[in-house]
Amino acid sequence: MDAARRRKTILKRLGAASAPIPAAALGAELGVSRQIVVGDVALLRAAGHPVRATNRGYLLSRPTARPRRSFPVQHTRDEIAAELEAILQEGGTVLDTSIEHRLYGQITVDLILRDRADLAQFLARLPESSSLAELTNGWHTHTVEADSEEILDAVGRRLDELGFLREEY
Repeated sequence: MDAARRRKTILKRLGAASAPIPAAALGAELGVSRQIVVGDVALLRAAGHPVRATNRGYLLSRPTARPRRSFPVQHTRDEIAAELEAILQEGGTVLDTSIEHRLYGQITVDLILRDRADLAQFLARLPESSSLAELTNGWHTHTVEADSEEILDAVGRRLDELGFLREEY
């Protein structure tokens, strides 16, 4: 399969997926290495295709009319699970996390945590990694999406009750 056809196949596969697909899995399906897929995705993104990279793999962004809100928070590493669980319990989807770094400016990483299974996968990798918020003394922002503004209000109240919600940093 030539490179152009392979990239079209990647887009088609991502378009049909309901969950992120790891580069290694795409590579195995296409008979190429993970690194070839990473390069193909970089080219697709450079060409304007809305491919998002998460810690669980790639997915295609889809337009949505669901409300979104950014929540500035601060907490310790030990409180990451409680924070994310609270957002999910209130009905939110955690789209990303961002920090304002003194040297690099804003750094944003896609998370796409929709349910407890996504959260469990994320938390399973935490012991062997540093969190982005550790670079900023626990300060960070999450973009949260939900079915309604009322759910986003509930997320904000819950984060405030837990002592995580902060004014913009």
